[in-house]
Amino acid sequence: MTDFIYEPYKKIHVHDLIKMSLDDLVSMISTLESANAYWADGVLFVSFSISESDELGKKEIEGETYLDRVVFCKYDRYTKTAKSSTNVEINVINVQTSHLYHDLVSWLKKQAVWNE
Repeated sequence: MTDFIYEPYKKIHVHDLIKMSLDDLVSMISTLESANAYWADGVLFVSFSISESDELGKKEIEGETYLDRVVFCKYDRYTKTAKSSTNVEINVINVQTSHLYHDLVSWLKKQAVWNE
């Protein structure tokens, strides 16, 4: 039988945090190829990875990854879709039970940009 080993990331480097209004976030996400946002702990967000390379692949194996940016807005409760004031609608995926995303949101709420 195959052994499975759960190994969460040891470090995630985030290069930019961008707080937006709901309208701006929905508008931005709706223009992407995959029009989904994530929700956890009162935050609607999307993250963007840095392009893969051999060096980044080695870092992944060591338990580190890099995010180019995390774009977010405060969004108190989960809904299956989020709609802008101009009726643009995107899908929302509830990642509340993910330890990784829970930790990301907890960390995000401690950053200065959260209160801007």
